[in-house]
Amino acid sequence: MDERRLRKFFHFAEDDLLANHRGGFSEDQKKRLSQEAKAEQASARSSATILFVIAAAGLAVGLTIGSIAPTLMGRVLMLLLMGILWPSVWAGKGVQIIRAANILQKPHPCEVSGQVHIVHHGEGEYTLQVEGLEFDLDKNPSGAVMEGDEYTIYYVEATEEILSIEYLIRGNYRLSHAWNMRK
Repeated sequence: MDERRLRKFFHFAEDDLLANHRGGFSEDQKKRLSQEAKAEQASARSSATILFVIAAAGLAVGLTIGSIAPTLMGRVLMLLLMGILWPSVWAGKGVQIIRAANILQKPHPCEVSGQVHIVHHGEGEYTLQVEGLEFDLDKNPSGAVMEGDEYTIYYVEATEEILSIEYLIRGNYRLSHAWNMRK
């Protein structure tokens, strides 16, 4: 497999692959991941704010209707549903979104090796399947990746974003000598 095609398709450089092979990130990857994490946090804060407003509105509606309900059962039911359950669900979802964005602040590199399977989901959507993991792709990887060949995929644990990829059969022999020479 042509390593240049892999680098071009998956947008990584040789320095990225070397850093990933050593269990870390290259400087370019650190900068890009940091920018993506900041953007995701800003988006998460906006989304969470909307959810908190929905929770507060439900609470206000529940308290208002609960206070004017004609029966005791109606008051209790309205206070339980709109005063407790509604705000808890919506605010909880907001907190969940913020926590998911915070995880991206400290990315962890991972790797998986094995046979690659290309799955076409229609309308230009593809995934690579390796050892039970699925990686979403923007386009058809057929020119860069061969179905059934073995690769090592380096990715970000939280997002399963592919950082770099190496072809195992030729890569292990040739790259293992390159790693030793660079150490």
